[in-house]
Amino acid sequence: MEKNNIYFVDCLEGLKGLDDNVVDLIVTSPPYADATEYGKKIECFKTKNYSDWFIPIIAEIGRVMKKEGSFILNINDKIDNGFRSTYVFDLVNRIVNETNLKLYERYFWFKKSGLPTGGEKRLNDKIEYLFHFTKDKKHKANTDRIRIPYSEVTLNRMKTPIGANDTIDDNGITTAVKKMVKPNSLGKKPNGVFRFNTAGVLKGKTAGVHPAAFHHDLPNLFINWLTDEGDLVLDPFMGTGTVAQVAKINNRNYIGFELNEAYKEIQDLKLTPEEMNTVKFSDTVDIF
Repeated sequence: MEKNNIYFVDCLEGLKGLDDNVVDLIVTSPPYADATEYGKKIECFKTKNYSDWFIPIIAEIGRVMKKEGSFILNINDKIDNGFRSTYVFDLVNRIVNETNLKLYERYFWFKKSGLPTGGEKRLNDKIEYLFHFTKDKKHKANTDRIRIPYSEVTLNRMKTPIGANDTIDDNGITTAVKKMVKPNSLGKKPNGVFRFNTAGVLKGKTAGVHPAAFHHDLPNLFINWLTDEGDLVLDPFMGTGTVAQVAKINNRNYIGFELNEAYKEIQDLKLTPEEMNTVKFSDTVDIF
């Protein structure tokens, strides 16, 4: 398969056409269990058999991913018969135990523009999961590229000693330890809760046509953080082509798979220079 192409095939079939250890980053959001419809060709699995469907795909993702690569999985759970389903956690557990991938970290996407949900007894739910899998602890990452400005409050605190790791004696008594901390000239590291908009706030010919698209800022963060120019980025559930577009803007190569051919015209629009020039990424990662 050639780079910088989107193939309209089942992703399991497409992944099997890739060589071992060739992909630097996988960023994707698969169809969630028993949730959004993506057209007649796309089967949405129930919570009870979701992992059985997805694990063979993730095993292939682990095969094609480089040792220093990363896999970012955006997924969400649901209310099932009145209770919060655990199918996402079952899936993560199976990924760790049945494939060559390890759970390096988990992040949270707070949807700034998400619609409030939940019944009378539930709080508003505007969170989705972002699971970060790797093969090795020494995976590629350049955190300096995604640093953000310090707040004025933080900079003022750094002018005097601040709390570090406290010591605890055999009696369980804590002794506070303080030390001077210098700010990094490039800014501070973001927290693991990212405040991305949904794609619903975008304007243009391709905005709002996919039932569950994420905003460009989501793949933009991970592509800049976890890859270098010329690296290969994969989205096995390409949808309308957001990951491919962001990869191209950032001088990365891409490859993707998608079953719904109705999205091809939208992908073609997104991948033109004219449409790419309309994309405005956030200046910084908006976090708590």
